[in-house]
Amino acid sequence: MNIKNTFAVAKEMEALADGYNELAAKEGNEETRNIYTELTYHLDELQSKLLQISNYYPEGKVEKAVALTREVEELPIGSELTLLHAYDNENLALVEDEGMELYLVPLDALGGEE
Repeated sequence: MNIKNTFAVAKEMEALADGYNELAAKEGNEETRNIYTELTYHLDELQSKLLQISNYYPEGKVEKAVALTREVEELPIGSELTLLHAYDNENLALVEDEGMELYLVPLDALGGEE
C-alpha cells in the first residue's frame, strides 16, 4: 500500500466533506441541507475506513502519545501528537494533533512514545 497516496485521497475526501458542510450551513432549504449533511457523514465514514481510524481502528492496536523531535510541515518541534499508525516499511506515521487534524510524518521525527 502506498500510504502517501492513501493519505492524499483521504485529505481530498476531508476537503470535499468540509465543502459540503459549508454548503449545508448556507442552505435555506432543509431538505437540501440534510442531503449535504448526509454526504458529509458518508465521506467522513469512508475516510475513517480508508485510514483505519475512529470506529475502524484495528483491533489489538493501541494509540500512543508522542512528540515531534523536529519541525515537520506546519507542526513545531515538541508538538504533542497521538500516533495512530506506524508504517515501518515506508518510514511514515499517521498522527493526530489535539485539534483532531491528521498528518503523515516521518517516523524518525517522533519521540517520547509512552
